Amino acid sequence: MNALLYHLTRLESIINNLFSDGKYKEAIKAAKELLNSANESDDVKGMMNAHLHLAGCYYFLGEIETAFQHILEYKKLCNEYGDDRDKYHLYRLSALIYEYEQDLSEAKKAIESCIEIAEELEMYYEVSGSYNTYCSYLILEGNYEEALNYANKALAICETHCPREILLQCHIYLNFVSIHIGMKELEKAEQMLKKIEPNLYINNLPHEKANFLYVKATFHCAKGEFNEALQLLNESYQIFAAYQNQIKLKAILKTIAAVYESLGDYKKSYEAMKNYIKITEKLYSNRLASKMKDFDIQQSIKAIEKRANVDSLTGVYNRYFLETTCNKWLKENKKSGQHICCAIIDVDSFKVINDTYGHLLGDEVIKGIAQACLKVANEDQENTIVGRYGGDEFIVLFKESQPKNIMEKAKKLHNEITSFHVNYFSQEIKVTVSIGVVCTSSIPYAKKFAQLFKVADQALYMAKRQGKNQIVYLSNDNC
Repeated sequence: MNALLYHLTRLESIINNLFSDGKYKEAIKAAKELLNSANESDDVKGMMNAHLHLAGCYYFLGEIETAFQHILEYKKLCNEYGDDRDKYHLYRLSALIYEYEQDLSEAKKAIESCIEIAEELEMYYEVSGSYNTYCSYLILEGNYEEALNYANKALAICETHCPREILLQCHIYLNFVSIHIGMKELEKAEQMLKKIEPNLYINNLPHEKANFLYVKATFHCAKGEFNEALQLLNESYQIFAAYQNQIKLKAILKTIAAVYESLGDYKKSYEAMKNYIKITEKLYSNRLASKMKDFDIQQSIKAIEKRANVDSLTGVYNRYFLETTCNKWLKENKKSGQHICCAIIDVDSFKVINDTYGHLLGDEVIKGIAQACLKVANEDQENTIVGRYGGDEFIVLFKESQPKNIMEKAKKLHNEITSFHVNYFSQEIKVTVSIGVVCTSSIPYAKKFAQLFKVADQALYMAKRQGKNQIVYLSNDNC
């Protein structure tokens, strides 16, 4: 590892730790250093990580406008260079904005997308954390039964796949406490608090301790023990004030005002509410609702998806998208009974074309075949996808296609492809292709794309051995 890479990696580790500890100002300083170093070395991932943490830090400090600017910078980089993991973080950032705007409906939709992506990528820590975030939104809505379901999911995933993530477990347990309080199951809430209280993270990380104290205060409020609640709320407030966490301070002040009102101390209740309004006005002086159109999270996600799923030369889908879509179709096939057919198309003697006329003309051949396949696929766009598997090999997948009709579709593909030509000076270069076809009606055991592909590839091999420029369909009648 060279010195610069080591420096960037070390900075990212420092920022992660500072952010987790709630030391936002220190994290900002380190993130700015990371951003400068990443810019100098053209390290895009380093830039994205810096903007990601800067956005989070400024958000919790209540500097929303600055946070938003870093989100926009992160979005721009995602549009150009992002992958599925970056798409996950984009949804997390959008959830943060919607949460700030108190639009929990949209915030939940964003987290649902986070869960879907994290599950697909087997990012179990993120899956558990996203379930827990969704749970916290349900708690805010007072939907405790559903919140309990999500908390249980979060805990089960954490214990199964990342049991050493004790801090994440603490966050989940705190949600359990809030749920039990909301459901008026105070004995269960108390038992959970006793379970959490000795935790090292709670006792050694002030930011985590402040969170715990706040939740514990709400428990005492529920029991009518307002003096105990006030003591805990004030302790929590002092810690968050030291970190200048405006988002948390706002929530605590609102609770303090309610406690004083319950005690009949309306003067102190008024003072707390006045400070609450002061922070609220500061936070909401620049509402972001109108700027969400500029942020356009959906457009960013679509741009990343397109780049991740589309072959750059031909514009048709790539191997990854073919495999994941086919796997999805095969899974649905169990319930629906729909047939799925796979046609593999391979250019005959493509190496000769490349060697004779050059790779640029070879690329024109590849693009022409892609367009010919798309022309046939457009007859039934919802149930047909075209993809480049690699090199000169294409795959067309047909859903809901009757096996008896598949040869007709394969012939259309063959005729469309062999009818086009590429000009080389005054010469017309025509191509032929061999096609191998199979349907799930012949291999009902197929649960994955690889199983369907293997048999179709055998059919393609037979077409090549039998003289090329032909279609071989392996069915129950001729397998």
